Amino acid sequence: MRIVVTGYGVDAPESPVRLQVADPLRFLGHEVVAVAPTKAAIKWGLDRYSPEMLIVIPSAGAPDREEIRALTAASETVALCLHTGPTLQGATTDLSTLSDDLREYDLVAVPDLQTFDEYANLGTFRLSLIEPAVHPPALMNFVPSERRGVVVVGDADPENIDVVMGLDHLDDVAVMGEGWSELPLDVSVIDALPLPERATLFAGAHLLVELPVSLAHQSQVRKSFFELGLSNSVYEAAVVGTPALVQARAAVGHVLVPGDEVVTFQSSEDLAHLVPVLIADKQELEKIGEAAWSRVTAEHTWAQRWRSFFEPWGDDLDVARDEEVRYLGQVETLIRAG
Repeated sequence: MRIVVTGYGVDAPESPVRLQVADPLRFLGHEVVAVAPTKAAIKWGLDRYSPEMLIVIPSAGAPDREEIRALTAASETVALCLHTGPTLQGATTDLSTLSDDLREYDLVAVPDLQTFDEYANLGTFRLSLIEPAVHPPALMNFVPSERRGVVVVGDADPENIDVVMGLDHLDDVAVMGEGWSELPLDVSVIDALPLPERATLFAGAHLLVELPVSLAHQSQVRKSFFELGLSNSVYEAAVVGTPALVQARAAVGHVLVPGDEVVTFQSSEDLAHLVPVLIADKQELEKIGEAAWSRVTAEHTWAQRWRSFFEPWGDDLDVARDEEVRYLGQVETLIRAG
């Protein structure tokens, strides 16, 4: 299938357009062109390539849904609005506009079952569920090393600062997030890293600890932490065999099996006692990390999400698993700025 995709950051190596849509669809054998989220660039992509489908990750400043409808109607292209929804980190899409999207787009995809069920009464012919996932080839260039210590992921809000203060007596604690560099803590502060370097960081740790997001972010996405899914870091750590410690909530068991493929905690106050116990049992952590790798690579990749999405309309494309390791170096990104 020939597909044009658009969204904010099409020229960024780690943009959602590339990692969630373009690269996984190319991996499945589709012909994919990424264009900037402007009316001129989208029109150019539709006129130049005559695609069967246009996939839009909606963002501020992008053409509105009525303009997308007019463009795709003229080119006889199916228009899919792909919502990433509220996430623990990175860009979000506004799920409050779904009713309007369902009127204007041919297809609309939402990122969680709760939202799907909420809008299912409007009809599911146009509504689909495409949950968060990971694109393993993007992490394959990590550098393996001897595992040591803990990587803590989350921003420096007051509760999270207390957590890290309770861990800073441990050896090899690294924290990644906003607001840590100004604090007098005896931990390593890691700036934002590109994917291969981030995977290298995770692969060098015994354990990844996912901290709750700040109240400011919860207010921004209008969902409590307990309604949010797992962070991208948990998926990425699993791809390099690193187990994660996350706060218990509904989304956890939907992705990984607590106790077997992920470790959970009930309250942030538990972490000061729980983390040392976990890192002391390296054999058990290794077992959990291997189980997480098996689950995520078998069921939670973006290629699998897209394969399932297209299954009702076309033949399944079989891609051998060993091809995935070689995939990263075989892709050329086609981008045209608008």
